[in-house]
Amino acid sequence: MENCIRTDLKESFGLTCHMVEPIAGGWMNQLWKVTTDSGKFIVKQYSNKRFDKRKLESVETALQRQIIVRKAGVPCPAIRTYNGKIIRYTDNSIAYMVMEFCDGRTENPDTITITQMYELGNACGRMHKAFLELPNSFSDCLSGYTVQALQDNYQMLRTRLSADANEAYRNALLAQEAILQDLTDDFFVRLPKGIAHEDFTAANILFHEQNVSAILDFDRSTYSYIWHDIGRAILSFALKDHQLDVAKVNAFLEGYRQHLPLTMADIADSLRLSWCIETPWWIQPEYFKQDIGKAGRYRDEILWLTAHWFEIDAILL
Repeated sequence: MENCIRTDLKESFGLTCHMVEPIAGGWMNQLWKVTTDSGKFIVKQYSNKRFDKRKLESVETALQRQIIVRKAGVPCPAIRTYNGKIIRYTDNSIAYMVMEFCDGRTENPDTITITQMYELGNACGRMHKAFLELPNSFSDCLSGYTVQALQDNYQMLRTRLSADANEAYRNALLAQEAILQDLTDDFFVRLPKGIAHEDFTAANILFHEQNVSAILDFDRSTYSYIWHDIGRAILSFALKDHQLDVAKVNAFLEGYRQHLPLTMADIADSLRLSWCIETPWWIQPEYFKQDIGKAGRYRDEILWLTAHWFEIDAILL
């Protein structure tokens, strides 16, 4: 950790670092677990390659929402502020923030229990309800999610498809055509919009025993289709060995319905929505090479959705 951050932690927050442990992850950001007299905290330094001033202003807004939804009972870390602001800038323009360290462990499709899936749905529903109660000052900025945009992406990748392209990638790309012929813009029109977490993955959910102890990483929360969080959670936790665990999906559904209406048909649409949003991300040539890490899981989830697009409702019966 930079000395300037240590100094600012002391001067701005009254936190003296006794032990600093780096934490893996963060996608170019740097993370540390810091032990102080006031307890344990996470310090995140934002990458100046990923975040310019404008993007950091967006992150500031997203994290301010985290403070609000925490007051509404959503399990997420408490954030330290200075003069009402979350992101701090050191004298040499390093941007960072500090929040409480939350105990807990991550789960995956192999380890998560039915009870934990219920509690995950409950936490997600509580979060969405708290988001919906925020003042709506957002213009409709979802014009990028249209059938035409998906078709344009598909045609661009088809044009770039070389004769010696990876066969698995070629098959994955060409398999999109039947879905794009079936999909209409009415699909997007009927989906609820609002603030979504937009990174509601297994890596960002901590459990303590059977309960959700913390939802992490609200940095990307933004105006979107809120059911993307639902589809992403179902893919991350209920899809195992190319099989969707319907009992776990149903547990999530029951937990979510403690706060907001949701049906199995809605979950089917949330999965199709996840396909629409994430296919342009993960069906790319570079994700069909070896040693791509966790991106391989996301790619395989999209491949599963592609293969089962027309039977998702029947699977969820």
